Amino acid sequence: MQPGASTGIVRPQMDRLDIEPRTFDVDAATVESRREVLRRVWRYEPADHIPIQIDLSPACGETVRDTQLVTEAWFSSAVRRIEWSLALLPDDYLPLSEPPWLGFYTVPKMLGAALWWSDDPMAFPGIREPMVRDVEKLFELRPADPRTDGVVPEALRRLKIAAACFPPEVAIGGVDVTSPLGDVMEIMDQTLFFVSLKRRPDAIQYASDVGVQTQLAVQRAVREAVGDPARLAANGNWPTWRPEGGKTLVTDDIASLLSPAVYERFDRPYTDRLFAELGPGLPHVCGPNPAVHLYVHDDPVILGHNCSFRYSRGDFARLKDELGRGAEERLGRRGHLEVMWERGVPLADQLAGFREVAELFAPDVVAIPYCQIVPDGAVKDEEVTAFYRDMRAVSERYAAAVRWAA
Repeated sequence: MQPGASTGIVRPQMDRLDIEPRTFDVDAATVESRREVLRRVWRYEPADHIPIQIDLSPACGETVRDTQLVTEAWFSSAVRRIEWSLALLPDDYLPLSEPPWLGFYTVPKMLGAALWWSDDPMAFPGIREPMVRDVEKLFELRPADPRTDGVVPEALRRLKIAAACFPPEVAIGGVDVTSPLGDVMEIMDQTLFFVSLKRRPDAIQYASDVGVQTQLAVQRAVREAVGDPARLAANGNWPTWRPEGGKTLVTDDIASLLSPAVYERFDRPYTDRLFAELGPGLPHVCGPNPAVHLYVHDDPVILGHNCSFRYSRGDFARLKDELGRGAEERLGRRGHLEVMWERGVPLADQLAGFREVAELFAPDVVAIPYCQIVPDGAVKDEEVTAFYRDMRAVSERYAAAVRWAA
C-alpha cells in the first residue's frame, strides 16, 4: 500500500501537525497468524511454541525526554521501533505504536502533582514532591478531565496521529491503567499514606474512588481518540498486543507493599472496578507478591498475572500453584503468567532466566516472556536476532511439555 492510500478507515483530524502516513513491510495475514498463536496460548490450546515478546525500547534513536516532549521525536522513535523490530525479529513480533509512557504519573499529574526531570535526557520524569501532606486535603480532590488536565490531552492527540498515520496492521497502544491506591500513594507523603491506611481509611478510600473515576475517564477518552476499538493493542500502555477478551492490564505495584488483608480492603476493590468496566485481563505487580492467592478470580474476570523475573522469582512456586492447579480447581480454568526482564539485563541472563521459567512452570502453567532490549548500539543487530532464535528454541521445548487443554 502506498502512503496516503485509502484503508477504509476514517482518519482523525491532524490538529496542526503535518506528519505523513507511514507503511511497513508487513501484511495483514502475517499479523493475524501471529495474533492467533497468542490467542491459542492464552486459551491453553495446543501451540508449537510460546510467543517471544521482545521490546526494542525505550526511545529508538531519540532521547526519552524528547519522545515525551517533542511530537516529531516521538513519531520518529515509533517508526524506527517498528522498522527495527520487523527487521530483527523473525517471528512473533506484532507491530504497534503507543503514546509517550506516562507511567505512574498519569493520574497524579491530572490531580495537580508537579513533575520533576533529572539532568539525564534518557530518564523518565517522576513526581517532584508530595502534593498532599494533610490527610484532610484528600477530600478536596475531584475527578479530573482527560481532555484538559495534565499531560493526557497531548497523549490523546498523539493517539489520533498514530491511528491516522499508521496502517491498520499496526495496533495502537493506550495510556497506562494504574492502581487507584497506587495513585493515591504517589500524591501523598508516604509516611502519611501508610499511617492513614490505619487511622483515616475513609480519606484513603475517598481518594481511591476519585482515582477510579479519573482512570476510567482516561480510558474512555483513549478509545474515543483511537476511533476503532479493534485498533487498540490493549487497555493500558504495555508494548504488546493482547488478545480480545483479555486486553486490560492494571499496573498494581503497590500490592507488593501490602499485606493480604490490606490489599483486599484497600487495593483490590478499586482495581476490580477497573477490570469490571474495561474488561478481563491481568494485574501487573513487579513483586514480591504477598497476596498472590487473591489475584486470579472470576468476579470480575482476572486471567493471570504479569510480573518481573527479578522481583517475583521467589514467588514462582506459589504462582505456579495459584495459576495452575489452584485456579483449575477453583475456577475450572488455568491462568497464565507474563514474565518481564527489565532493560539492561544481559541477553544471556534473560535466556537463562527463561530456561528456568520454562522448567519450573511446565507442564501446568504457560509463562510468556517479555524481554526489553535498548537498541543503543551496545547490542548488535545480529545479536538481537540470535537471541530471538535461542529464546524460540526454548519456547518450542516448553510448548511440547505443556499440558494443553483437551
